[in-house]
Amino acid sequence: MSERRGIVADIGAAIAAVVLGTCIAYVDSRATWDDAGITAFALAIAAGLVTFARPSRWLPIGFVIGVPVVAFNVMRFGRWDSVIAVAFALIGAAIGGAVGRGMRRAIA
Repeated sequence: MSERRGIVADIGAAIAAVVLGTCIAYVDSRATWDDAGITAFALAIAAGLVTFARPSRWLPIGFVIGVPVVAFNVMRFGRWDSVIAVAFALIGAAIGGAVGRGMRRAIA
């Protein structure tokens, strides 16, 4: 039963990561949007929140949230300069994962 819950939680985290990453990427790819700081902050917070729930999956969650920003910018503008967005997502995911692990240890 516990293994099944883990799989369901992993699927839920993956869906949340795809949705959040895609939404952030959509906003970032708009022609009138020119605020990289807010995009970076949104990526870090979104990745941190998702990995807080699934701390052992911080690395794939960070990539899944950050890569859509790069993909949207490459498809729309042909530019790769937004690849740094993945780093912000990974940093947020690592922090969220560490806090999530710490909270689980404190509770147990």
